[in-house]
Amino acid sequence: MESSSGGSNIPKIMTFRPTYEQFKDFPSMIAYIESQGAHKAGLAKIIPPKEWCPRRGGYDDLDLMIPAPISQMVTGCQGLYQQYNITKKPL
Repeated sequence: MESSSGGSNIPKIMTFRPTYEQFKDFPSMIAYIESQGAHKAGLAKIIPPKEWCPRRGGYDDLDLMIPAPISQMVTGCQGLYQQYNITKKPL
């Protein structure tokens, strides 16, 4: 799904509202979203079903290390943008 703007095709950010059953099979849901062309915009909005509950205990129990997290800084306007990735300490 694309929209036209000023003579050039710009991918449209798509929104998805999966059912609880679809949401439980996340890899299949992502495959479906990509089959619809959502990846062309670089992101998609997924609205979780009402039955879904986020983890109440947070994510502190995960044994996970991000060796080189980045912070992105984007500047620009009118279609000309510049992005800087700044590497941070391990997290």
